[in-house]
Amino acid sequence: MIFSKFFKAKWQHKDSNVRITAINDLNIANPEDKNILINLAQQDENELVRRTALIKLADFDLWLNESDNNSNKRVKEYAQKQVTQILSGNHQITLSDESKLKYIQTVKSLAGLEAWLTTETNDKLVIALYEKINKPQLLTSVFTQKPKLAIQRYLLEKVTDKSQLEKLAKKACNDEITAEINNKIAEIDRLLELPRALSKKTQLNLSKFLALTDVADYGVMLSKKEELLAEWQSLSSEFDCLTEQEKDVFITKHATIETQLDKIFAPKAEAYQQKLIADKLAEEQQAAKVFFEKEITQINQSLTTSIFEDAEVDETLFELTFTRITQQLNESVLSSADKKHFLNVLKQQQDKLKQIPNIAKSVTDATQLIAKISQLALPSSNEEFNERQPIYNDWLSQWKIVEKQASGVLPESITNAQKEITLAWNAGLAPFIAEQKKQFSQVQKKINELKRFISGGKYNIAFGIFKRIEKSFEQLSEKQKSRIQKDFDTVSEKMAELSDWEHYIATPRKQELLEEIQALVNTPLDNPNDQAAKVKEYRTKWNSLGHADDDIERQLNTEFNEYCEQAFAPCRLYYKEQEKIRELHLSARLAVLNEITTFVQTCEQEPVDWKNVDVQLNKFQQQWQAAGEVERGKYKEIQAQYNELVQPIKKRLRAYHDDNAVLKKSLIENAVKASENDDIFAAINTVKDLQNQWKHIGYSGVKHENKLWKEFRAVNDALFKKRDEVQETNKAQHQTLLDQLNTQLDDLQTATKSYESINELSMAQSDAQAILSQALSLKPVNKKFVHKTEAFISAINDKTNQIKNNKEKQTWHAIFTVLESMAQEDANAEEIQATESFNQISPAWKKRLIDVMQKSEQVDRLEDTLMLEIFAGQESPETYKAERMKVQVKLMQEQMVSGNTVDLQASFISWLQKGAINQTDLTLIERIKPIYC
Repeated sequence: MIFSKFFKAKWQHKDSNVRITAINDLNIANPEDKNILINLAQQDENELVRRTALIKLADFDLWLNESDNNSNKRVKEYAQKQVTQILSGNHQITLSDESKLKYIQTVKSLAGLEAWLTTETNDKLVIALYEKINKPQLLTSVFTQKPKLAIQRYLLEKVTDKSQLEKLAKKACNDEITAEINNKIAEIDRLLELPRALSKKTQLNLSKFLALTDVADYGVMLSKKEELLAEWQSLSSEFDCLTEQEKDVFITKHATIETQLDKIFAPKAEAYQQKLIADKLAEEQQAAKVFFEKEITQINQSLTTSIFEDAEVDETLFELTFTRITQQLNESVLSSADKKHFLNVLKQQQDKLKQIPNIAKSVTDATQLIAKISQLALPSSNEEFNERQPIYNDWLSQWKIVEKQASGVLPESITNAQKEITLAWNAGLAPFIAEQKKQFSQVQKKINELKRFISGGKYNIAFGIFKRIEKSFEQLSEKQKSRIQKDFDTVSEKMAELSDWEHYIATPRKQELLEEIQALVNTPLDNPNDQAAKVKEYRTKWNSLGHADDDIERQLNTEFNEYCEQAFAPCRLYYKEQEKIRELHLSARLAVLNEITTFVQTCEQEPVDWKNVDVQLNKFQQQWQAAGEVERGKYKEIQAQYNELVQPIKKRLRAYHDDNAVLKKSLIENAVKASENDDIFAAINTVKDLQNQWKHIGYSGVKHENKLWKEFRAVNDALFKKRDEVQETNKAQHQTLLDQLNTQLDDLQTATKSYESINELSMAQSDAQAILSQALSLKPVNKKFVHKTEAFISAINDKTNQIKNNKEKQTWHAIFTVLESMAQEDANAEEIQATESFNQISPAWKKRLIDVMQKSEQVDRLEDTLMLEIFAGQESPETYKAERMKVQVKLMQEQMVSGNTVDLQASFISWLQKGAINQTDLTLIERIKPIYC
């Protein structure tokens, strides 16, 4: 106890280096030692001692506490850096996600959270950090740097700006996020459009409401007004999206228009009410009509039943019914005209009641009439028709009398029988009536024709026509005869007169005609066909002249026949020559038939070249038409053979053409469907394929080919025109987008020139990659711009690598500077740790160097130095040639056994941790320094 007063513990030593050394000897597991370390970390006067104690304790909660509460400013800052590194995962101390979340929830200072947010990858932690930092300006960068579904979805909930959403859409991690962004943009557009659309609908509603002032019909106005008011209620419920001024304007306008309507239609309101009353009265009158019709119908049915069943009629009951209905009619709302009508009908029923015996007799008479006509058969000849038609007409007259007496109460069976008989007789008489009408028309026509022949002096023909008229006239009915009797008597008298004058007129006319044909014999016509036609004409005239005087009739006929024969003689020679020519034509046609027969046989062999068939058929048809005339009888025979050979091929060819037409119509339909495709370029590819198919389809016939081609061509032309328009539009859009991307790239290049941090360069590279992706998505790809962007990305990578290399070199330079300080004879650990070089290196290297500083064992690092030089391929001093050889052999043997690869940093750490650094190591440090620096 006494000595303890004179000998203090090392951690209480005045020399800070001793205290630092003593810290390494303290055991954290020992509560007393731990308290000592905590006390040193919080109260020691030396910064390095505090740092060393904190490093020894390696406790996050302690680091956190000291980052807020340590009295030494530099230790406090150092603790804050350690906390940040621990939270970012760049420290030996690791925390669970739950601990990190708890820290985020409880921490008050935001220092270091942004840096942590940049490196954190856990979804929940990123979201918690973003909420804690609460800086909306970080949203875009976090969204870009954290391409994860949960994070991006959370961030999307915070965004309400359309332009920001459009930017984020380019950074979406998958299609799901892209779809959510697009839906959110669509909703924003809808909400932005809602006031305008609502205003438009409201204006339209007000316009329709105002238009009601021009409606003349008050009822129509009320109906439309009700509809518009319902629509107004629906629209006004959404007025919250409008400004207060817009709301007031619409509400004021609506109230003003409603006031105008009430004022304008006030006079018509009373008239409208009167109309409603009138309409109601009309409905009541209609109902009354239905009622009285039903009542009278029941009375009629009762009377009819009594008549048919021969039952006793209670006239008193009927009279009471008539009285009741009459009273009801007089008291009803029916108009005077309707009342009069029903009273008349009711009186008819009263009269029927009084005439029941007569009605019963009419039923008997009707039955007898049906039986009588049923015994008479329908006519089957014209004579029977003329005999039985008057009987049927008389029966119809009698039936009408009976039907009138029956007062409309004949049994249904009798009326049905009458209808059947009437239909049967009308159908049976119709052909005879039509035939007589036709015959009557023909007789009229013949009489008129006879009059013309008589006027023209063609008496011989007139006599023949009159004989036919007399025969047809006798077949007419008496009624038809009476209609044309006067004309018939007139022409009969005229023909009787002509019969006496026939010989007197015919003799000079025949003599004149004989002179005319004699002149034709003496001077024949140049054209034999005209000559033959003239002879035929004279013969026709001769036959129409009738008989000449009996003493010269025979002589005139003989002379006329001789002259006709002489006049026709030149024609006979001509026709004989023509017959020879026709024989040649027949031979030519038979040759064509032989060719067709051979060709038909070739067409039976598959496959058939239908194009060649079409050509050959046209050729045969031209040959056949050019072959010349053939004798009529033979022509019919060979024409039948021609048709028999050609028609089957033509039929098959038409079927082939029709099939082709169907195929081409199908292609046209497909082309029309393709033209409806929103993807115009896909439609173009489809149509091009259809064009190729069209080329391989054969001819579709004269009727279809040109029409189908025009339709197909029209669809193609319209589609290609649309394609050209789309290409022009796309080209303009493409250029606009490319210009925008080029501007973005130029701005990014300008900004990147000043970037010196890896984070800034990484973000610039990400933006450049996004620009490159957009440029590659533009078709066609602009290779020049793509090369420019890729070159820029490559330059960023080069600059990033250069910064990393420079930073690494700076670290190595700092490490070797510290080593060189440590190797000095008067080296002081506390001073070294306070140097700028020591503060530049990472915590891990600091710990390694502090560990070395605390070592006192002196070691020889020559062999390890030679190993590093061998690993790096660096020459060793000549004096160590033999030692280098030994080490090299040893390393080769180890390499062969282990197969491990060389790690220069790990080898250096091994070199460093071998023992304490002293002045003798300066030379070795100088030798290995070029390897790392």
